Amino acid sequence: MEKILYWLGFLAYCVAVILIGWRGYRRMRHVEDADIDFWAAGRSLRSGAVGLSISASFMSISWSCVYTVQLFYWYGLSALWLVPIPWLLTMAGFYLLAPRFRELQAFSQPEMVARRFGPETRKLIALPVAFVFLVWGGAEIYAAAKVLSPLLETSFFVTLAIVATVVAIYSFLGGFSAVVTTDRVQFALVAFFILSITGLALKGVFSQYSLSQALAQLVPPPKNPAASALSLWAVSPALIVMTLVAYLPGWLVETDIWLRIQAARDLSAARRGVLIAGLNSLVFLAILPAVIALGTYVLYPPLHGVIPKVLEDGAAIFAVLMQDQAPVALNIALTIGLAAAAMSTIDTCSNVVALSLSYDILEPWLQKRPAALPPQVIARWMSAAAVVLAFVYALFTESLWDIFYLSSGILTTTVFLPMVAIFMQKATVKQVKSAALVGFTATFLFYWLEKQVLLQRWEPAWLAETGLGYILWAFIASGLTFVLAGIDKSSAADR
Repeated sequence: MEKILYWLGFLAYCVAVILIGWRGYRRMRHVEDADIDFWAAGRSLRSGAVGLSISASFMSISWSCVYTVQLFYWYGLSALWLVPIPWLLTMAGFYLLAPRFRELQAFSQPEMVARRFGPETRKLIALPVAFVFLVWGGAEIYAAAKVLSPLLETSFFVTLAIVATVVAIYSFLGGFSAVVTTDRVQFALVAFFILSITGLALKGVFSQYSLSQALAQLVPPPKNPAASALSLWAVSPALIVMTLVAYLPGWLVETDIWLRIQAARDLSAARRGVLIAGLNSLVFLAILPAVIALGTYVLYPPLHGVIPKVLEDGAAIFAVLMQDQAPVALNIALTIGLAAAAMSTIDTCSNVVALSLSYDILEPWLQKRPAALPPQVIARWMSAAAVVLAFVYALFTESLWDIFYLSSGILTTTVFLPMVAIFMQKATVKQVKSAALVGFTATFLFYWLEKQVLLQRWEPAWLAETGLGYILWAFIASGLTFVLAGIDKSSAADR
């Protein structure tokens, strides 16, 4: 009986978001410039829609509901440095830079770069952006299936397929407008989900201990047995620095946030939307995940630095709390919240993949052909195809740690410098092309060397222990290439 109830709740939510996509499809049939409406929701979003849409995109199963909670379990409060603090700094950056973003009047970073440095640079930026968001979308489908399949009592593959199919359908029908509309619903459901899990963790703790007793149960974090779970410095300074290097530049040029800023009705709405998202970040990406992790820490403490097997290295915290602490009726509602969390991130990522492949690569190429398909037709099919690609990637996903550092590192090493170059008066096409190509290839090269334990042989010990040296070296290679390409031009001019 419980299984049937879980399925009914899950399928009801799936039908609801598909109907939202259908509504968007019918509306866009009568819009004159359907391509603009498909990708940017007609540039008509109010601040609340912008803020809640940004919030729903980062309040995901893989990121805020699994990875961040897992980090807090591993490192205690010092995990603030590994996701929440970098993200809050990113929100501050978006608030400050929103006026400059709005001035560029383009949907995507590849289009912005191409307007300054020519059409060939558009492809060089679009492909890495598509890859990054494909990886993120695949990670979310994977995380969703991992948590939902035991509750629905079905296979991992079937759950993957259902989630991907539903998102592909409503993304195909409604485009970015459907993504934003469903994000509002999904934000409410995800907020309810995270708040409920927080309540379950606190209920489990305070049914056994007082606050002082619970704090006394906090043993040293498993990733640093020499530190306190309440210390802000259980994470090494080297890992903090490398996390900021890997995340901040890349996140500041993150396409999904730029899309929402561009889709706002005016600058004031864009900035207020970022403020709303920043407040939600503080609550749902910092405070509540820390409470959930520390509550789980008391209920399922690591023994001599070894995490209990039932928690699956911390990745199964949400599923374990639901199974052990929640009544059936609440679990049904939480199942819907899980689906909402997953789909809100998957649709955002697939929308960016489709934007990069369709709007930035395929559409410009087809415009030169006399029998080209209408842009909105290409956009629809590419949106669905992007979800399918993310589904395929999800079949091979294993480590969220590698996924988030590698993908964010690619944004940092490949996209950041070309975007900065837009605002540099003397930057050249050669600099942008060279930096993008070297940054992208060097990231994968150094990543492979890191995994083969070849980099660590000559890296400083403080850097080798982070396992993130490949991002630093690729960023340096990209930066040097950018500088040398500029010097080459200057030398030629002197001669």
